[in-house]
Amino acid sequence: MKVLLVAKHGSYITVKKGMFVVKSKDNTKVEISPAEVDELIVISTAVISVKAIQLAVSHGIDVFFITSRETVWGKVLPSVTTMTVATRKAQYEAVVKGKGEEYGREIIAAKIHNQAMHLRYWSRLGYSTSYKVLESYNETTAARLYWQDLALILPKDLKFSGRDPEARDQFNLSLNYAYAILYNRVLKYLTLVGLDPYLGFVHKDRPGNESLVYDFSEMFKPYVDFALVRAFREGFRVSNNGGLLDLESRSKLASLVINALEEKVKEEGETGAKTLNQAIKSHAVRFANSIREGRKYKGFRMRL
Repeated sequence: MKVLLVAKHGSYITVKKGMFVVKSKDNTKVEISPAEVDELIVISTAVISVKAIQLAVSHGIDVFFITSRETVWGKVLPSVTTMTVATRKAQYEAVVKGKGEEYGREIIAAKIHNQAMHLRYWSRLGYSTSYKVLESYNETTAARLYWQDLALILPKDLKFSGRDPEARDQFNLSLNYAYAILYNRVLKYLTLVGLDPYLGFVHKDRPGNESLVYDFSEMFKPYVDFALVRAFREGFRVSNNGGLLDLESRSKLASLVINALEEKVKEEGETGAKTLNQAIKSHAVRFANSIREGRKYKGFRMRL
């Protein structure tokens, strides 16, 4: 958990262009993205503006007010954590009224954009890829081109010919395991903001199928793909025993993905960088707010 502590006597925290700005009495100031903060603690000798509190709660950040003797005298909790009923009602209505398709299209558009950004990274290193045209295709065609390009970038000994969840080559098995870890992280944040993880906008609803988790994860998969491609190109390998990963391989993959979730990513339209985990959390809050308020949602789009 990342805590922003404002404790210096006379410090003042306000907002500028969607960023927290902490000013000190000596006129020094620091700008911090809300995506980098899980909890905001304000000591009684400091001052916080209403706009800063609003920015915090809109990003799912708990705000605590503490006396100089370290006693909590007040707190402000994000409304999204206490609006599960309203959020889920809006989610159900969006599906019934056909508005869910709009959210689904945005998620897929963001996914394809991020796939293109992934390919662009390798293009900069001299590989021929489809990144310039990828966003002009539908999801199916874009996916085919994307995986074809990655097959050429990956080491030949992997014998990877394309994405197939049922395949038994070590890269496909690694993708399956890595995505499972991503799904767990996404489930955590979607549930936290009050959304029903079983009611999606892209994937079909089936008993026990966390459709919304699969939907929302699509935007973040390309970075997980990148982390795996990078690792395998650097010599990372797993043991494939009849289509199953052994315990050591699963442990290595888990560490790889968890580390990737803490890597810094840049997002279109935003200054600075945030960790992938922070991006997932931030977008879960934005997604829930958009659905509940009937507003358009802008998906997570990486930039290099």
